[in-house]
Amino acid sequence: MNERYELLSRIAEGGLGTVFRARDRHTGHVVAVKRTRAENADPAAVQALLNEARLQSQLSHPGIATVLGSGSDAEGAYLVLELLPGESLEEALAHAPLAAADFDALVRQVLAAVAYVHAQGLLHLDLKPGNLMLHRLPGGGLQVKIIDFGLAVPMAPESTAPAHGGLPGSVFFMAPEQFRKEPLDARTDLYALGCVFYYALTQRHPFEGELSPQVMVAHLHHRTQPLAALRPDLPAHTTRWVEWLIRLLPAQRPATAEAALQVYAAGAAGVVPPEE
Repeated sequence: MNERYELLSRIAEGGLGTVFRARDRHTGHVVAVKRTRAENADPAAVQALLNEARLQSQLSHPGIATVLGSGSDAEGAYLVLELLPGESLEEALAHAPLAAADFDALVRQVLAAVAYVHAQGLLHLDLKPGNLMLHRLPGGGLQVKIIDFGLAVPMAPESTAPAHGGLPGSVFFMAPEQFRKEPLDARTDLYALGCVFYYALTQRHPFEGELSPQVMVAHLHHRTQPLAALRPDLPAHTTRWVEWLIRLLPAQRPATAEAALQVYAAGAAGVVPPEE
């Protein structure tokens, strides 16, 4: 890899490896390179990153980071991606909750991208603010892209989270069925997005706790503060729609990303299933 890509600086640390800003010596372009860390350069970690590259390279959508290449060398595996400008949603929310126009752009773009991912037969399973990149366009609009498909799996009746040791994802954005080791489907990703949207509007996680087990219990027992109590200025259909996504049982949530987006776009609170 080092013959083609010059590593310039470290961008981030992920579950499977480190992401670097790098220069492609063949094209002169600056790219992002994700590679296994030295301590993770065992066959399982190498295969996991190559599997991430295989799955993500099948995707072509304006709301998903583009894979430019992948491979392995003596130091492990690597994945080459477009280098995205801007900042993550996590970084943006360190300053303030999203403004109404930016929240609208986030919802519409990320749901469209997730609908595409699901249509390709994949579950992302790690949708969180750190994996959503935001870029302010010259006209003032917001562009959103999903990154990091390290936990993605093919969608099937028996789909379960991949085992990489510990919790496979961020505990604040994991659905109850993930903790219960139950089959996962599109509604698992939608639950994660509901948690993301709640966080984007409040800078607070819907399910909180000082330690991971406490957060898990909050998810499993649906211990959350109503969004309207934190943001009484929001339209009722917005708060009820977000809470629809984070219902305890999958059957109580939207069946698909398209259905969720349709109800959001219509602003039709009456279409949302009634309270339990």
